[in-house]
Amino acid sequence: MSLAKIVYDEGNIHLMAGDIYDDLVKAAIATVNIQARMARREAVKNIQENFTIRNNFTVRQVQFTPMPEGRYKLTDVKSVVGVTEKADYMVRQEEGGERTSRGQTLAIPTDTARGGNRSNTVIAAMRINRIKRNKRMHGSRSNKKAKGKSLFIARAFVAYSKGLFLPMGGSSNSGPGDRRNLHKVVSFEKRNRKLIRFRTIQVYIRDRESTETEAQPWLFPASEVAAAEGQGIFNSQAKKLGL
Repeated sequence: MSLAKIVYDEGNIHLMAGDIYDDLVKAAIATVNIQARMARREAVKNIQENFTIRNNFTVRQVQFTPMPEGRYKLTDVKSVVGVTEKADYMVRQEEGGERTSRGQTLAIPTDTARGGNRSNTVIAAMRINRIKRNKRMHGSRSNKKAKGKSLFIARAFVAYSKGLFLPMGGSSNSGPGDRRNLHKVVSFEKRNRKLIRFRTIQVYIRDRESTETEAQPWLFPASEVAAAEGQGIFNSQAKKLGL
């Protein structure tokens, strides 16, 4: 009995290799796109579990750019996951770092500005861009000759009766601009000339030029979850293509 001989057709082997390479690229594209969707899902989960989310805005800004089908080198296959420029503050949460003011100082709302709950958005009437100069107390308006404690009481009374914000505290002399914190006078009681009581609640901190954010990664852990599944996803996609 003679043995049959199988001989490769050297003229066609490069075509066979080309078909295999194209399928490898297809499998790689499908893999990175699946991983990107997985990473986004995990990133959103991390944000929802570890951050105070007042609405769906931040979550909607977490997006991925899939790799389109086409003929590429394997080294060019990628899918990008991240946040849009509208939510660039999440980059600082991921990496940590200093936040500086675009103007002279930062205006940091207190829980009072959020209706008593830090998980809420700032009340519309208390948004800093709505608290214009005519909404703030600038003088006694009742007794221009008053000084010291009397002037402070007079200003508090006018702020209470007119519904104005009272600049008080902070470091108004530490730099350019008025850096005094903003308060609301929530009660004012005058029993007699010597007994006057009033209460204020701080609404904004305005004397800080920067704040430091501690890193709280939300995207890197999500990418690690997706990366750990990479080989299994690729094997599955390659099998679908007969590789």
